[in-house]
Amino acid sequence: MWTRRGPALDAIDRHRRRLTAGVVAATVLMSSGAMVIFPLLPTLQSQLDISTADIGFVAAAGFAASLAAELLVAPFADRGRARTMGVAGVVLMTAALLGSAMATESWHLIAGRALGGLGLGVFMAAASALLVRADPARAGEALGRLGAAELAGIALGPLASGLAIAFASPAAILAWSGAVVLIGVAPVLLAFRERTDPDAAAAGQAAGAAEARAAGGGSAAASVDPAARPPRVSFDLLRSPMVVGVLLLYGAVMVPTGAYDGIWPRFMADIGASEWLTALSYTLFAVPFALVAGWAGRLADRRGGVSAYVRGAVVLVPIVALYGVIGNPWVATGVGFVESSGQALAFIGAAAAMAQAVPAARAGASQGLMRAFGLLTATIAAALSGIAYESGGPLVLFGGTAIVVVVIAAAGLLVIRSARRRARADAAASVAASEVDTAGIAASLDDRVPAPASDETIACPAVP
Repeated sequence: MWTRRGPALDAIDRHRRRLTAGVVAATVLMSSGAMVIFPLLPTLQSQLDISTADIGFVAAAGFAASLAAELLVAPFADRGRARTMGVAGVVLMTAALLGSAMATESWHLIAGRALGGLGLGVFMAAASALLVRADPARAGEALGRLGAAELAGIALGPLASGLAIAFASPAAILAWSGAVVLIGVAPVLLAFRERTDPDAAAAGQAAGAAEARAAGGGSAAASVDPAARPPRVSFDLLRSPMVVGVLLLYGAVMVPTGAYDGIWPRFMADIGASEWLTALSYTLFAVPFALVAGWAGRLADRRGGVSAYVRGAVVLVPIVALYGVIGNPWVATGVGFVESSGQALAFIGAAAAMAQAVPAARAGASQGLMRAFGLLTATIAAALSGIAYESGGPLVLFGGTAIVVVVIAAAGLLVIRSARRRARADAAASVAASEVDTAGIAASLDDRVPAPASDETIACPAVP
């Protein structure tokens, strides 16, 4: 049976489609710009005399700068600055690529990577906040599309630079990449807008609140007043144990990203991969993520973000450990194809869990805080990755990474389980107190109101 949608929901759909299209286009350009340098690192290492440890610092600089942006700038996405942040992110990424093209020493690359990380962090904070608020009831699906766009860029950027290195210098590739990323200003200016229709906003907020309660995030969401003007920082969200648990989940899945994003080209070269195969491995890794992301988001909306995360972690952890004993580049590429599906479920599950735990009015701050913590773990992992690889090879790097993921994820799940138990206990106590109050009021009324006359009394009144 067909049911007619109201004008408020139609307005939500129109706004969401327009925003999603702009976010996807700009995100592909931004993430491709952020990743274009990695296949070039072996060549840059030879040209600039960079050590393997320095490569780890190049990756860490980007993560650290994104961390600062997500932590300090992301709350401004909840204060009407999302569009400005989107434009600033694109401009910073362009400047980073142009600066890296002129690098002559390792610290130049580190500085360029830091500037690009700052731009990416500012942009992603704005994009995720707008997507969550566009339709809170479908936040998981929207964040899944954002993740798919990000992975599409991760596929295109390294593939393009890996193929171009055969006939162009790294400097030329980085300069042209900066020019391409600058095109991203157009979709940001056209699509990065808050929904302004009050009826649509009310409908979306109501649907999002109902979805959060169904997913078990109501207790966390209730800890923040969505009607109040959002604070300039996001640390107040840490009062919610549910938020703390989700931070640990996201931080765990970011450890592999930091541990071997920068080392991956070196690892592939050491086991016999050519530059074009290394570029292809990035592309193939991104394909399953892009295909699974929409389904993963819908699963998170339907079953809860934590449930989707656990399914992804079960796939991810064994794959990470397996890299430590792989000696064939084609096998490593194929295993990465499988790993991508697990990462899609884990990343999108954690993002959806945060959206379900915090009101949509704080989406920028909460998503930024989550990514900031993830970038913190990735920064530490990236800084140590070169040292771990030089000292113990693939087994120490990948095996140690898998162990760290298990420990942090287990801690997060324990915190979430405790928070849910406490929420259920508080809800039961509240219901019991309400029943007691109702019974007391009823008893008080019984004492005050005289008993009605019986049928017998009415039929046969007393005779004086």
